Amino acid sequence: MIGATEIYLPLGDLINVEEEQARLAKEVRKVEEELLRIQKKLVNPDFLGRAKEEVIQKERGKASHYEEKMRTLKLSLERIQEIQVGRN
Repeated sequence: MIGATEIYLPLGDLINVEEEQARLAKEVRKVEEELLRIQKKLVNPDFLGRAKEEVIQKERGKASHYEEKMRTLKLSLERIQEIQVGRN
C-alpha cells in the first residue's frame, strides 16, 4: 500500500507466507493500539473540553486514517491466509 493506493503483485512462491503473515499480524496489533489510544482521547470529556477544535479534528482524521489502514491490513492478512491454505 502506497498512500491510498493499493498495489498487488503476484509473487507466488517468491515470498515466505509465514513471515508475511507474522509481519501483517504485528502491524495490525500496532495499528489497533494506536487506534484505541486515539479513540480513548476522542471519548474523554476532559480532552474534548480543553482541546482546540482543530486538534480534535486532527485526532478524528488520524482515527479515520488508522481505521482505513486496519481495513487494508486485514484484507491483506486474509489474502495471505488464502494463499497459505492454497499451498497446503
